[in-house]
Amino acid sequence: MSSPSPYRPSFESFDPSVAESMLSGMAMTGLPDYLGIHVTDVGPGTMVAEIDVRTELMNPFGSAHGGTLAALVDHVLGAVLYPLIPRGAWAATTELKLNFLAPVRVGVLRASSEVIALSKRTAVVRIDATNDGRLVGAAQGTVTISAPKPVQP
Repeated sequence: MSSPSPYRPSFESFDPSVAESMLSGMAMTGLPDYLGIHVTDVGPGTMVAEIDVRTELMNPFGSAHGGTLAALVDHVLGAVLYPLIPRGAWAATTELKLNFLAPVRVGVLRASSEVIALSKRTAVVRIDATNDGRLVGAAQGTVTISAPKPVQP
């Protein structure tokens, strides 16, 4: 995303230490690790993450599998919230609408997310995806935020 939306909400809290841990190579596991997702920018209500598109992410027709784009979009949809929500809270995607606009080829696949609405229990996030500067996907999703579980004595 080139510039923040003029209607972007203000956030009651932003934890820069959480944002910094995401930027400093926080250990990825599972699918984010396999895909090679790396976060390149985090701000209050914004996040950018990238994947280097490689052959094992391609379909037989010479473009990245749609699931690669969907997984990157889903990742930034939820992860953008962690610097904004209480430590120990959990952000889970409950709805995601993704328009595939163009094929993803080799190069860098980038997803830029922006929180456009946030309450204690839900968030709405908009995401633009580009492949070497060309818009390839536009998405919006809803995330349910679960409060931290109380510590058992």
